[in-house]
Amino acid sequence: MPITKEIRDSDSLVIAITGFRNKLNLPVNEFFEQASLTSASKIVVIDPSFRVGLSGIPPEYPTFFDIIEYLRNQIAEIPHKQLIVTGTSAGAHSAILFGHLLEADQVVSFAPYTYLNRSKMSELKDPSLQTMSRVIDGLELLDDRVKSYFDLMNVVATWNGKTKYYIHVSKYHDWDRRRANYLKGVDSLKVIEHPFSEHSVASRLAKFNRLAQCFEFPYQHKITMKDLYLHLKNSSDGYSTHLHKMIKLILGKGWKAKKAFIKYFKTQS
Repeated sequence: MPITKEIRDSDSLVIAITGFRNKLNLPVNEFFEQASLTSASKIVVIDPSFRVGLSGIPPEYPTFFDIIEYLRNQIAEIPHKQLIVTGTSAGAHSAILFGHLLEADQVVSFAPYTYLNRSKMSELKDPSLQTMSRVIDGLELLDDRVKSYFDLMNVVATWNGKTKYYIHVSKYHDWDRRRANYLKGVDSLKVIEHPFSEHSVASRLAKFNRLAQCFEFPYQHKITMKDLYLHLKNSSDGYSTHLHKMIKLILGKGWKAKKAFIKYFKTQS
């Protein structure tokens, strides 16, 4: 089934849109477990066509607008106080788009492709122009009404008055960071950079028991000793220079804090 639902006795309704591998970086059930969302009502959208729902999911949902209409009807029927829309990778583009159109309370997006149009990719010299050439060719065949949603800046630049957007991205994945920051400055949208280098930022957050924090609102980005270690490990800066920068972030900023961090860094290396 392209769209599945599970209704629980919960104040939260979560709509999740998977990426190209029909996962949320992690297998769907594992994602919900790691995100502490198993008790929430949920709707999962899976589009195997590599068109992130923009061409519909035939035969049940012939067009993109049929998917949106179905989801609106479900939102009206399923009891909830909080609507969250989430997605990873290509599904993260859909999460932002769907969340905006459905007026979700929160959108939690992991490493989104914030534009899908060939012209914008060419303008920004995005390597996806080559690595996703077949996907882009397919998207270019879609209806002009849908193409207006390719560039998310055109979508979220005018705030819907309700949705708060949280974009989580790996700080050391250069193009993921660039794509996320393409939307930086939009009202009620926050880009959170984590000290990883992988595209699959949700799975990395899960590994370090951080995924559930992404669904605690308002989201607070907490810096721990582990974060400082990962910043050093993934950064291409010189060791001593970056160490000095990281030490400044440690509360206390004295020799005890410095020694504690160096000791921690050595135990993790």
